[in-house]
Amino acid sequence: MPVGQKFKLNQSVKRNHTIGHSAGKYKQYVGTVKEALTRKNKLGVDQYYYKVFWEDGRLSEHAQHSLKSFP
Repeated sequence: MPVGQKFKLNQSVKRNHTIGHSAGKYKQYVGTVKEALTRKNKLGVDQYYYKVFWEDGRLSEHAQHSLKSFP
């Protein structure tokens, strides 16, 4: 696993989704990392993105900072 990459392939992760107008209420989605990608930002620094397969059958791509480890 490269330096700066937080998640491994097939690791479980969760993502919070804000419900309504209150930032204190979240709906959590749980999924599995299927692919790790890197992209350069405008300063030329690599940023990590992950393709996640969610429990409801969706596959989507998310920035590393928006995901958290799930036990």
